[in-house]
Amino acid sequence: MTLLAHALADQGLSVAHIVHEVEDPIPLPPTLELVSREPYTTNQALRGRLVETRRIWRALEQADPDVLIVRTGTPVVGIAALYCRLRRRRLIFSSANNSDFTMETLNDRWYRRPIYKLGVRLADVVVVQSKDQRELANSAFPSLKRIVHIPSFAEIPEPVPHGSRTPDSFLWIGRLVEYKQPLRYVELARALPDMRFKMIPVADEENAPLIKQLHEAAGQTPNLEVLEPMPHARTMELVGNAVAIVNTSRLEGMPNVFLEAWARGVPVLTLEFDPDGIVNDRGLGISARGSWERFVDGARELVRSAPNRGELSARTRAYVEDVHSTGVGVRWKDLVNRLAQAAPSSLPLPVASFLTISGPLAMLPIG
Repeated sequence: MTLLAHALADQGLSVAHIVHEVEDPIPLPPTLELVSREPYTTNQALRGRLVETRRIWRALEQADPDVLIVRTGTPVVGIAALYCRLRRRRLIFSSANNSDFTMETLNDRWYRRPIYKLGVRLADVVVVQSKDQRELANSAFPSLKRIVHIPSFAEIPEPVPHGSRTPDSFLWIGRLVEYKQPLRYVELARALPDMRFKMIPVADEENAPLIKQLHEAAGQTPNLEVLEPMPHARTMELVGNAVAIVNTSRLEGMPNVFLEAWARGVPVLTLEFDPDGIVNDRGLGISARGSWERFVDGARELVRSAPNRGELSARTRAYVEDVHSTGVGVRWKDLVNRLAQAAPSSLPLPVASFLTISGPLAMLPIG
């Protein structure tokens, strides 16, 4: 969402990005404004839900957009849809995960699923990350007004000369939630005791038992190193030196870490998830398609080929440059402009407001 905000601002649109308060923001383009919303309330009672709704509404009023873009499947989508209906604004729902349409990660509290589903149905446009998601969206919401496929953003770093670094370990990065199956990564490390594995789990308080399980299992796995979350630049250094980025998740959208790895010439090794089949079809790593034997053999294959992967690295970078780079921002701008022109507003420039709240967490603010 940060990349999208900058891309639209750089193309002349007036953009308000709703985030939690930023302590040390970086310099921003003149057409990009941060709108700070009030802290998330952890009160799960009805009063807490009402307070949270009011805080979201205030942020929307401050941003006052012509076009509102909401990302990730939560009840916030429903609140945004109501705001847009009352203020005669346009709403784009941008999917982040296949579960936004399968909904197995959205709990069944009385207010969550119905409010979210109502918001998606009322959206003027639903933006999906893949052809797979388009099919899931059509199945879950057959009455949607419009579905648009726009690939995710990726930043392209300067290429590192081939042979200037030696991949030293596998790397797993992700939120510590059940559907990402982090303990399967521990199993992989145990299946390959002569190889090195690193892991950067981002803890989720709701999954305290899983955190305990992971640390206990890692403590009994000598070739696995569990690291604390670190600044993005340092994380990308680890990505660039990895044999492969490993994914054990059952559910994803288009993982950012896939794009960050491919942009650095690093392949992926995925147990189950392969968006639109591109990992295998495009030769961007190894997709085991649910086979544990293929998963383990794929790790061995990637280790053997790591010293001579110049062609593979060129292929992964070319894919990101072709699909996930400059053209993505242009497609978003065209979509926002079309909706803004249809919105009954007198503002001279379309305003895109980005609500990036996901349950109790917000997407990382700028800075």
